[in-house]
Amino acid sequence: MSFTFFAFDSRFFWEDVYNYNGWIIQLNVRTLKYRLLDSYSVCRESGSFEQCKETLLKYIYACEMDDLCDNTVVILHGFGGTRASAKIIGDGLKGINANIIPLSYATFRRGIGFHSNILAQMLQNIEVKGKLYIINIGAACLITRKLLSESDNFRRYNIERVLDVSPMNAGSDLAELFMDNRFFRFLLGPMLKDIATPNALNLEKLPEEIDHGLIFAQNKFTLMLKKLLARFESFPSENPKNERTYAQKIKNIDLNTWFSLKDEQLLNYCRNFVTTGDFMETWSPFVDNINKVKRKTEDVKSRKIKK
Repeated sequence: MSFTFFAFDSRFFWEDVYNYNGWIIQLNVRTLKYRLLDSYSVCRESGSFEQCKETLLKYIYACEMDDLCDNTVVILHGFGGTRASAKIIGDGLKGINANIIPLSYATFRRGIGFHSNILAQMLQNIEVKGKLYIINIGAACLITRKLLSESDNFRRYNIERVLDVSPMNAGSDLAELFMDNRFFRFLLGPMLKDIATPNALNLEKLPEEIDHGLIFAQNKFTLMLKKLLARFESFPSENPKNERTYAQKIKNIDLNTWFSLKDEQLLNYCRNFVTTGDFMETWSPFVDNINKVKRKTEDVKSRKIKK
C-alpha cells in the first residue's frame, strides 16, 4: 500500500473516475494508471482501478464512513479550472439531502470527447440510486452536451436537472482567437479547439426532457477582459445572441466582484434550482437539513415567547 504526500494538481494529468465521501480514484491521462486520494488529497494507493477500489473498501470499513444519499449532485469546473472552483459551489450546497461531488479533469491534456467518456465512467462507477443533478461551470457545459448527445444517457443515469453557470454553450470567441497561435494551441491543449465557437455550435442541445437552467454572472474581470479584447478587430464585442437559446430558465446577475463563484446570491440561485427547479426559493420535497434546523429553532423561540 503506497502512501504519498502532495498529490499534484489535477488540471494537468489526472481525471476523477470515482468518488465516495470525498475519497477519490483518479486516472492519469498519460500513463492510464490510477491512484486513490483521501479527503485531504493524500495518495493512499496507486496501480489498477481494482487495487484502488479494494483499498478504498478497506478504509470505508475501518473508518466507518457514513452511507451515501440516494440523490447526487455532480459539479464540473470550467476550462483551466480545478476541483477547488467546483468545490466553492459544492460548499454552497452543503446541507441538502444529496451527495455533493465536485469533479476534476485534465483540461489542458485531452479534448471534450475524452472528458465525456470519463464522465460516463464516473457516473457508472458511483451508481446513482436516486436523481442525478449536474452543475457545469463555463465550458464544462460542452462536456455534458457531448455525453448526452451520443445516446439516451440521461435516462440511464436518471438525470433530473442540469444547471450551467456562466456557460459557453455557443462556444468561446476568445478560444477561436487563440487557435491561430501555435503557442496557445500547445499550452492549452486540444480542448481549446473544442470550445471554439464553430465546434461548440455543432454539438446537439440537451434533451427537452431535462430541466435545464442558465445563470449568466458578469463580474469585474469579465467586463475588463471584454474591454481589452475589443481592441482586436476580429473579436466580437458581445457574446453570441444564441447563447440564451439553450434553455428557457435563465437568470442574469450583475456582480460587483472579481470572483463570481463566491457570491452568496449566485450560490443561493444554484441551491434553489437544484432543489426546486426554479431560481426563486419555493417549497420542494427535496428539502435541506439546514432549513429543518432553522424551523425547529424558530418554533422553540416562539414557544418561549408565548410562555
